[in-house]
Amino acid sequence: RVAQKTNFFLRRDSHSLPEMAGSSVDEKKHWDQIPGKQGLYDPKNESDACGVGAVMSMKKIESRKILNDARDMVVRMTHRGAKQANENDGDGVGIMLSIPDEYFRNTCPFALPPATEYGVGNFFLPQQSQSRNACVKLVERMAKKFGLKVLGWRMPLPVNSQVLGPYAQSTEPFIAQVFMAESSTADFPEDFDEMSDNPLRQQARSHSKSSHVIANYSLETKLFLVRRAISLRASELFICSFNSRTITYKGQFKPDQLFEYYLDLRSEQCTAYLAVVHSRFSTNSFPSWNRAHPFRRIAHNGEINTLEGNRNQVRAREALMTEAQAFGDMTMEKFFPVDEDIGSDSALLDNVVELLLAAGNRDLAEVIMMVVPEAWQNAEHMEPEKRAFYKYNACLMEPWDGPALVAFTDGKQFGATLDRNGLRPGRFYITEDDHLILGSEVGVVDVPDELVSFKGRLRPGKMLLVDFEEGHLVEDAELKQRYATKKPYAKYLQDHSIELKDHLGPEAKDDAALVEELLDMEVSDAKDPAVMQQVLPLLKYFGYTVEKMEMLISPMVKSGHEPLGSMGQDMPLACLSRLPRMPFDYFSQLFAQATNPPIDPIREANVMSLVCPIGPERNLLDPQPESCHRVFLDTPVLCPRRFNALLELEGKGMPHVIIDMTYTLTEGCSARRLADRAISKKSLLRERLDQICKEAEAAILGDSVAFIVLTHRRAGEDRVPICSLLAAGALHQHLINAKLRARVALVVEAADAHEVHHFCCLLGFGVDAIFPYLCYLSLLRVRNCTLSMQTRVENFRHASEFSILKVMSKMGISCLQSYKGAQLFQAVGLGKEVLTKCFTGCKSVLNGVGFDAFAQDALEFHKIAYPPRGPLPPLVDEEVEELQDIGEYHFRSIHESEIHMNTPDVLYKLQEAARTNSAEGYKLFAHWQNKITEQTEIRGQLEFCLDECDPVPLEEVEPAAEIVKRFCTGAASLGSISNEAHQAMAIAMNRVGGRSNTGEGGEDPDRFSPMKEGQMKMGAAEWEIFEGDTSRSRIKQVASGRFGVTAEYLANADEIQIKLAQGAKPGEGGELPGYKVIGKIAETRKATPGVGLISPPPHHDMYSIEDVAQLIRDLKNANPAARISVKLVARVGIGVIASGVTKGKADHLTISGMSGGTGAAKWTSIKHCGLPWEIGVAETHQTLVLNGLRDRVTVQTDGQVRTGRDVVMAALLGAEEIAMTTAPLIALGCIMMRKCHLNTCPVGIATQDPVLRKKFEGMPEHVVNYLMLVAEEVRVLMAKLGFRTLDDAIGCAEALRADPSIRDGMLNFHPVLTPAHLLPDAGKIGQVERRKTYGQDHFMILQPLIDRTLLQDFKMTFRYGETAVSEGRRLSNMHRTVGTLLSHELYKRWGNTLPAGTCHAKVFGTSGQSFGAFTLKGVFLELQGDSQDYFGKGLSGGALAVYPPRGALQAGFKAEANIIIGNTALYGATSGVCFVRGIAAERFGVRNSGAWAVVEGAGDHCCEYMTGGRVVVLGAVGDNVAAGMSGGILWVWDPDGSFRQRSLPSSVDVGSVDPRSPHSAYPQELQDLHKLMQAHHEFTGSTVAEGILRRWPESASEMARVFPVDFMKVAQEAQAAGQPSPFALIDDFLPPLPSNAAAKEARRPPRKNPLALQQPAAPTGEVDIEDVAAIFKKGLRPKKVTEDLDQVVKNYRGFMTLDRAELPKRSEQDRVEDFREILARKDEQQIRTQATRCMDCGTPFCHQSVTTKSGCPLGNLIPEWNQLISNGSWHEAWRRLMSTNNFPEFTGRVCPAPCEGACVLGIIDDPVSIKSVELSIIDKAYEMGWMRPMPPSHRTGKKIAIVGSGPAGLAAADQLNKKGHEVTVYERSDRIGGLMMYGVPNMKADKFDVVQRRVEIMRQEGIRFICGNAGNIGGVQAGLTGDSLGVGPSAQQLLDENEAVLLAVGATVGRDMQSVSGRELQGIHMAMDYLTGNTKALLDGGVVDKGWRRWWGTGRTDPSE
Repeated sequence: RVAQKTNFFLRRDSHSLPEMAGSSVDEKKHWDQIPGKQGLYDPKNESDACGVGAVMSMKKIESRKILNDARDMVVRMTHRGAKQANENDGDGVGIMLSIPDEYFRNTCPFALPPATEYGVGNFFLPQQSQSRNACVKLVERMAKKFGLKVLGWRMPLPVNSQVLGPYAQSTEPFIAQVFMAESSTADFPEDFDEMSDNPLRQQARSHSKSSHVIANYSLETKLFLVRRAISLRASELFICSFNSRTITYKGQFKPDQLFEYYLDLRSEQCTAYLAVVHSRFSTNSFPSWNRAHPFRRIAHNGEINTLEGNRNQVRAREALMTEAQAFGDMTMEKFFPVDEDIGSDSALLDNVVELLLAAGNRDLAEVIMMVVPEAWQNAEHMEPEKRAFYKYNACLMEPWDGPALVAFTDGKQFGATLDRNGLRPGRFYITEDDHLILGSEVGVVDVPDELVSFKGRLRPGKMLLVDFEEGHLVEDAELKQRYATKKPYAKYLQDHSIELKDHLGPEAKDDAALVEELLDMEVSDAKDPAVMQQVLPLLKYFGYTVEKMEMLISPMVKSGHEPLGSMGQDMPLACLSRLPRMPFDYFSQLFAQATNPPIDPIREANVMSLVCPIGPERNLLDPQPESCHRVFLDTPVLCPRRFNALLELEGKGMPHVIIDMTYTLTEGCSARRLADRAISKKSLLRERLDQICKEAEAAILGDSVAFIVLTHRRAGEDRVPICSLLAAGALHQHLINAKLRARVALVVEAADAHEVHHFCCLLGFGVDAIFPYLCYLSLLRVRNCTLSMQTRVENFRHASEFSILKVMSKMGISCLQSYKGAQLFQAVGLGKEVLTKCFTGCKSVLNGVGFDAFAQDALEFHKIAYPPRGPLPPLVDEEVEELQDIGEYHFRSIHESEIHMNTPDVLYKLQEAARTNSAEGYKLFAHWQNKITEQTEIRGQLEFCLDECDPVPLEEVEPAAEIVKRFCTGAASLGSISNEAHQAMAIAMNRVGGRSNTGEGGEDPDRFSPMKEGQMKMGAAEWEIFEGDTSRSRIKQVASGRFGVTAEYLANADEIQIKLAQGAKPGEGGELPGYKVIGKIAETRKATPGVGLISPPPHHDMYSIEDVAQLIRDLKNANPAARISVKLVARVGIGVIASGVTKGKADHLTISGMSGGTGAAKWTSIKHCGLPWEIGVAETHQTLVLNGLRDRVTVQTDGQVRTGRDVVMAALLGAEEIAMTTAPLIALGCIMMRKCHLNTCPVGIATQDPVLRKKFEGMPEHVVNYLMLVAEEVRVLMAKLGFRTLDDAIGCAEALRADPSIRDGMLNFHPVLTPAHLLPDAGKIGQVERRKTYGQDHFMILQPLIDRTLLQDFKMTFRYGETAVSEGRRLSNMHRTVGTLLSHELYKRWGNTLPAGTCHAKVFGTSGQSFGAFTLKGVFLELQGDSQDYFGKGLSGGALAVYPPRGALQAGFKAEANIIIGNTALYGATSGVCFVRGIAAERFGVRNSGAWAVVEGAGDHCCEYMTGGRVVVLGAVGDNVAAGMSGGILWVWDPDGSFRQRSLPSSVDVGSVDPRSPHSAYPQELQDLHKLMQAHHEFTGSTVAEGILRRWPESASEMARVFPVDFMKVAQEAQAAGQPSPFALIDDFLPPLPSNAAAKEARRPPRKNPLALQQPAAPTGEVDIEDVAAIFKKGLRPKKVTEDLDQVVKNYRGFMTLDRAELPKRSEQDRVEDFREILARKDEQQIRTQATRCMDCGTPFCHQSVTTKSGCPLGNLIPEWNQLISNGSWHEAWRRLMSTNNFPEFTGRVCPAPCEGACVLGIIDDPVSIKSVELSIIDKAYEMGWMRPMPPSHRTGKKIAIVGSGPAGLAAADQLNKKGHEVTVYERSDRIGGLMMYGVPNMKADKFDVVQRRVEIMRQEGIRFICGNAGNIGGVQAGLTGDSLGVGPSAQQLLDENEAVLLAVGATVGRDMQSVSGRELQGIHMAMDYLTGNTKALLDGGVVDKGWRRWWGTGRTDPSE
């Protein structure tokens, strides 16, 4: 409708409301129509990004121009907002302007008081008349009660509804304005007392007193109170603004609809002195009218990452906000909660800002400084007053952390600030007529050049403020100093705050003293075994395992850093595990992607901090000196000294209480208690949690404690511990609900916290500090460590602290104070009861386990630590007791261990099927794999509804050849796997029509061309290359590191994938160890060889939805034909992120699961981040359908997809395509070593070692075979389900259901299985589609570009390669990505052959974002004006120059003092030149790897992570210069030497250019620098460069040089070796200088298209794999290392550098003379050497315990004891060996060693000498006396008889005796031992020294042995009867006399082979007969050496005879 021209008004004395004409009005929906929670969609996950701007007259002069400029501004930022499924629906736009007083006076028919003496409110009201009338009456009633009178209404406000899109029309509110002024009377709202939830405050105040108080309030205070009162009472009403100085118009518009909709804004009479505009980009298509910005005080561009924590903190502080200066004696509680629950982070921030401002103690700018502080903690040079201000305010409120540009105003001030990291753009102009223009972009308002007096930008953490009363701009320094000196904050802190580090006691004098303190028992020696006897059961009790000690804790102690892992996560989710798991394991860390950026904790550590104040808080609204009486911690992980110091602060007003976190199993067992518990259905655990909460509340209210310490100290055999996470979480939530949380600090003395993830969970759910005392005690078990315990603790703490920062940074959080309590986790499989009690508000999926399950798990851990069956578990003697090894990281197959997706048998079967193309083999593999999936994965819990489907004939299903086209291989980055593996996958995928992915790092250009037909040697394999084969990966990945991303790379893509996150480590950048950065890898990545690469997290140009949309635009211009894909990782809320990315024009989405990843990553990330892809795909599909966007994007998934069943499951959940990486790599030979990060892959896949690459045996055919077999299985399943094509199956989740045979219904899969097209709100927007049906509309991206015009201007260049110049093209900020499409078209025609400057475009104006992105060599873009963010992004050989307009320069504009380009310039540039006359904003040259640039000033983080190129800065540089810089050179003009005094990273060398002495590593430095400066001067007219050049070369000494140390070393080594210099030349990319016209004319263009004449690539200098020297050749390597063995162990390369050796045998001459064992004396050093050949496989085949498959039948922990032996830890190795093997002295001698046959090393070399190592371990144990009798400590009294004394009988006897039973072994032979005695020759196993030795130990342990006639059960010999003396008992006697009888008998009579020819010959004996006689003779004779001949055969039994 169009609003009627007549305005409707309601006077203050009216009692009736005008009705809207027509009934359709009443039928309109509510203005907030965001769908409710359905399926996996949850509206709480919605997010947004935006563009913000402001125009104002600093002199407060009202004009129409302000509004006209604001209109232009918001329209020109259209691209920063978004459209919905319908092109006419926007995400929201608004404007806040100073109240147009004159306009209102002329419009309103009622009189208005003077300006600022009345208030105006803009209201969204219901369209339904009855509801609307009720709202209006409420407004008027509240106004009266607070002493205001309603002057009148403008109702409805005149609007033009026809401009709205269909969805906005359907939700359009009734909009009205109300005008109020002060009244002489007030009627205090007594009924507000009913709103109080505190019974102590439910007291009515007298009417007269309240009226008097209200009368004294200011108008603004009254308006605020009225608005709060209304908002708390009316959900159908929303107040856009309500004050006396500003008014907000907003709604669900596109930018061009705002001024068309509101007729007020269109009126020329409407004027203002201030206008703030905002354009919203919502992640969904259901944005509501009320969520549009601006809000009442702020307009916010960004994301508050700590929202949940901030919300909880606000709730907790409400109880303390009892009074405020502005509110007098009014009870503030009546106006709470502060959060009005609008559902927006910005809205909550606005609520808080509005409250703090209204309280009257702070100006608006001061409020903003408090909630969004700059990074003060690490700012060494910050003014002391300002640091004190921030530190004081940190005691009152935590930062609202996250990327943000916040614009704010109250009409008296206007200000804007950036977050501390500067992750949002903010540019501004100041004009000669005192106008200020601020925006997310520059150039959004046209200003004549000569009128611009200053161009600036907001800097990280800085603020600008316009004081309209003073009429000028207040600079950041002046502004903050004003507030910093407002009060003596430093004195407040000195008098009241407590620095814990200043109160530490003395360090422990030695290890024993520290252990004594930790263990709370007297200790004389830290190495005393008694200490470990106390500690070990506790470690087991609290979940410590062997792997955690060896793979997590030990590396942290030794290196001070968290260790790396690889190959993803393949064990079950905690909710699917069959083993007891800690509650920590049910949580996965959240991470940022798309809607907000993660940050870099390594290179941008200056903004991060762990400093936190803890302890009781004070009234936030009434700051006092005592408000900072809190304790400052410098770390949340307390050492013993800090913990003790904390407990000793009672004298400083910080009392504490200690509360026990344990309970007894018999607690409360009375009949009454049991009955009560049964009724309440509460377990003991739940009861104890309730008690903890009550005890804490009583301590706070009764004793006013400041600290609550939750402790595990009482945990033991008789007390069960509660997980600290459950206890702390429950208490935290209880105190929040009781509004007591702000009055106390929560500290845990936790025994179960020992991983980084544990610490993060505790902090994230509200704990203030952690004392992991048991973890510190566990450090005693760190092997091969000479560090003192104090150093061990500090190293562990340091590693933990950095890792906590890393986890925080993944969510974009800088301050621990903000992270605490923010609940940035997602729960998987956790029950609602637990979530509600302990983790309220935490995101969760699947429902699941409750308190009962955790109580049961606690009992299971109790049994492990204190086994009820006896003192020790099976196979464990007291001295060999060890922690559990459950296979959390590496596959284990003993006892109770975790299931893994990758098991030896599955790997083998997959490879067999792939290599032989065996359908039967694949069928068996798929069956095994699917069975494992049932126990490990979400999809394993589901089944197909085959009984409800109508099958179709298999021949009607689409062929496998079509299905495989939907497959692709995942992104394995360049260098992570070998070239052979990469190319094999690429060739295979190209053959089947699928796609392979380059991964991060680029691709060798040699792979872009078709391959030559014929044979090709790759590693150890011979490949057959066919016509048409190519190894070009069709998918090119663009990641945060931008390694190798060039215009050429992008042009050769069929699909370009933006990696916003990766499954192995979402929220982090890629990581490539230095030993993989070699040869072609370093060359392609443009990196320094040998220097490790840790990519920055994805935030530089993808830190918000609108920036991702810009990157999509950039890449679409770089290759219009390519499909643009965005890779995301599954998490709760992934659906709304996917919707936002789809609205940003992505063609394709990859939803990656948490389980994938081949590259290196920290274990915390691998194990505890992300969700399974099943949840991610289902939520993405459902949300896209809800938003009407599913039809325009393809959805793909990846993450451990293996079988056809997996593929069909993915399709039914919504995925059209499947990515697989691990399975194809296994098909190529991967054996899941999990050593990818160590460069030691033995099969040549995940390594760059040329020796190992030669071992590669994979072939493209193997991958093709595997994929076709998978596709055939897909066809079979499709036929059964009734689908003829896979398209038909997409999104048909109704064909799935939970499998009732697998789970007991604990998990709720209904949200996952809800069909998207059946969701209640499906179809409300757009069409309901289940798959992509049409492409994105990229027309608007590719058509209206200036590049199209430039293509016409340079048509002669395209045709003939001629030089051409284009002049006079004008740009605006809407001209984005200039030059990119031009470069792409030029590349297609000429490749990289055009000379520099061939196409010279001279443009003017203000360009849009990404000017010159991916510009090719030959293109020169010269801009007269200024530019935005991403200037020169990905520069690929082109030339760029930018300088201010000549008119401005002529008017005196100082270029070197003004901003000219935005953030992140030259990001990922690989080559080319760039000249910037002016200052660049933050992150100039970040990740530059080859461009040469000059700039006249730069912001923070300049040259961050630069790996190549040259940068000259002719001006000031911000903080954090050269962080992570590993290549290239930075010069800074430093005439006063101040830069050289700064502290820069130790990885760079800072020096001065010496014009008289060239640098040894860079002799041509002076010439290059001069050439660069001269070019800058000539191209830009720089006066700064001119002045320096005029004094050259003397002025060169003023240049400071920043030279990366590693890069310098490489240059020096190359120079010394006579190799080419790593320094590139500028001449290749420098256009002809204007002063050198002759050279310009001399350049002749090519006349033929070089792409038509492909030339062979020149040699690269990389060592060919075939030419590797014959070092490490088998048979020539050493077998024993004596000097460098420790280095071999450290480098994990023993299997490469050493030959196999077995135990030496005695000489043949000696051996034939006797019957002694043939083995010679053991060489321990050789055994250690041989043990280092073990590769510690992630999936050890040697360890597999199922004998029918492979490996050791006992499940021996072979990799573990091999590693221990290599380190010289013989005793620990013996412990591991004895934990699985009763008789290693037997097996080490006679076992046929199937383990060696299964050894993975045997694939490429001789296997490890496992048997020799095993035997050496046990013999060493005997030698050292470790093997000795250890009888059981108690006897059960039960008797057991064992018949037979062979290995089985002895093993049974050993085990049963350990249990305390009385065991008797019967043996009919004359000696004990069975097979070991008479079936094995003495030369193999000595009967005296081996068998009888062990039997004797067992006899001393209490086992009774009966042999001979007495041991012959029921036997009859020599005519004697069974009753005769000396004959064994009968079977019945055994049964009668024993509780149990075990038969362990064998056979001594063999099957004679009479039919064999020659059987009758002399000397042929039956083995058992011969061995029995031989052995018996030797034993009877008692001699086995040469003396045996003296008595052999004589019949004498005494050799002495």
